[in-house]
Amino acid sequence: MEAYLHVLPIAEGATRASFDLYLPASEQGNGEYYTCYHFRYEENPPDPSIPYGGGPNNPANRAFYRIRTAYITKKTDEGFRPAFRALQSGEIGFAFREEGAGDFVGGLHGDEVLSAVALTADGAERSLSEPFFGAIRRFSFFEDSLMYRCNSPSLPLARHTQTYLYDADSDAVRLQLSQRVEWIADARPLSAAYLPMLTAQRLDPDAPERILSDTVEFYGVDGETVGCFDTAPYGADGDGKKWDMVCEGTKATAVRVYGRESGFSAEAGYTVLNGSIPEEQQAASLCIRYMKQALDNKIYFNVGLGAAPKRGTVWESAVFYALRYHASLQERERNEK
Repeated sequence: MEAYLHVLPIAEGATRASFDLYLPASEQGNGEYYTCYHFRYEENPPDPSIPYGGGPNNPANRAFYRIRTAYITKKTDEGFRPAFRALQSGEIGFAFREEGAGDFVGGLHGDEVLSAVALTADGAERSLSEPFFGAIRRFSFFEDSLMYRCNSPSLPLARHTQTYLYDADSDAVRLQLSQRVEWIADARPLSAAYLPMLTAQRLDPDAPERILSDTVEFYGVDGETVGCFDTAPYGADGDGKKWDMVCEGTKATAVRVYGRESGFSAEAGYTVLNGSIPEEQQAASLCIRYMKQALDNKIYFNVGLGAAPKRGTVWESAVFYALRYHASLQERERNEK
């Protein structure tokens, strides 16, 4: 089945265009449902008033593309119509935090600035200044950026290179990500370094009574199941809490989050390349979030446990995301409303 690429018009005040990538939501389907990944260009100037320990979630010093969210959509004669939000709008790419910092660095959190970018579809480079919509079978999106110490725009710490890849002839559903982080200065001890994350919707934010995912299965490096957690008992409000953190320290490199009745599943994982990240630095956890804007099962893959990367250290990984949807008759009727 074909995928679809939609380069959007440049938003007012922006310097680059955002784009949407539609991938089939099933290997066996008839092309009815697609996952729409929202690649968004986000730009914010540095803010010299914020100290190293200030924050959190301040997007200053940012000029970067990231997957902001994803939707399961239905393909119609008029175009693609959203059925439900599949990924919450939090960060799912690489982000790290040094001890004492007020915020993370990377993507949503700021302190990451592009130096090069290239979008390619079916072997032809596509401009990020001209709107485009069309069917494609191969996709590549390259980003090269510098990551700076938290709220310190004159102190670059790492060079972040990543390439998103899709090939319909190889895997109809999976979005691949080749990632390299080269530390160009000594970092302080890290409190966390997430590579990658997954923000799978637990409840539908437009109808919180609808459960989208209620089961989380963790897998080890050899594909064996290393943990399973049932999130069905957790509601929407959390009795005033923002989240519950569970499954901390799970030695997993992949996860499948799915609904037993919804037909929705989200998978993500990574493989360390060239032995570049020691095994003892790696662990996963599950955060069950209640905030109105979240209501997700967020997975953290931490690769920075006890780490304080020195200049010249290189982390290389191959990441994947796969969102699937098999609609039951009940779900189809709901999506038509």
